[in-house]
Amino acid sequence: MENKFFENALSSFVFDMAGGNAIRHLADKGYSVKRIKDMLEYPLSFEKVQKTVWGHLLDKKTILLEEPGTKTDKEKIVYVERTDRYGRKSFCGVTETDRDHREILWKSTEYSPKEKQDFLHYISEKCCQNEKGNAYISCDFGIMAKNGGTTYDTMLSTLNSRQKEYIEGLPWPYRRVYHQLDLQMQEIAGTLYQEGVYQGVCYFVDLEEKVVF
Repeated sequence: MENKFFENALSSFVFDMAGGNAIRHLADKGYSVKRIKDMLEYPLSFEKVQKTVWGHLLDKKTILLEEPGTKTDKEKIVYVERTDRYGRKSFCGVTETDRDHREILWKSTEYSPKEKQDFLHYISEKCCQNEKGNAYISCDFGIMAKNGGTTYDTMLSTLNSRQKEYIEGLPWPYRRVYHQLDLQMQEIAGTLYQEGVYQGVCYFVDLEEKVVF
């Protein structure tokens, strides 16, 4: 048992030194799995990079598996940058208790603009009223992809190459999940809504407001 634990710890350490920390750092910048893989000096499979990125997005609460506002009180791993006495930088995982997503009684509204292209401006304004990183959008990409048909392909065709690569690179599960409304996801949501190929819900946690679109 002790040998197995040591082997796992050593394997994890070697992986982090070889590319794990770099993968997480690039994921924080919003890069797609494919681009991260291409940027790494150490050869890693697409699947390994994808798994690391997905796990990191879950740890950082960039992606939630439960609806925002669902009460949680559990540990999460936060990666912090540290510098040694020689000026070399590294990333270290620190365990924190997650109490960020309190249970919320949402005020629900439906968004029905006169012009569909106004949607991006609308959610951008809403995000500015929230604390940074505290707004989410529902994502049914995994459901759409696994159900087959032309809907998923049609949706992807409306995105530019960078946006499409980001969506295709993540292993979306066959269920609704929730992605932070960062700038990239705001752009993606704005494009999809304007083209009339996606419906969902935006959650603005500080405002305790969810918007159905």
